[in-house]
Amino acid sequence: MDIQDLKITAGQMRSLIIAMINVDTQNNKSMTKNHGKQIKDDAKYEALRREGASKEKAARIANSPSASKKGGKSSPMEERTKKELLEEAKKIGITGRHDMDKTTLINAIRNH
Repeated sequence: MDIQDLKITAGQMRSLIIAMINVDTQNNKSMTKNHGKQIKDDAKYEALRREGASKEKAARIANSPSASKKGGKSSPMEERTKKELLEEAKKIGITGRHDMDKTTLINAIRNH
């Protein structure tokens, strides 16, 4: 059988070959290339490139922190010690903080 017998265009054949190369038949997951240290999320990068994003834009998005990882580095208040909570309360000017238990202190900080 020859390629002309398949009645598909060269572009369709190219897409088919690329799709076959990118599929891991053992676990049916898409295999992504390793783009080196400069790309943090190879799968996201490749998905963006397939959607037509430029290399620069895809790299910028793939290297940005995900929405769940954005924000400060502070731990949840329940995991902090009372001493740490007292320091936080002092910074924001909560009065009577030394008479509060930990739960009340957390509520006061959150509601300040």
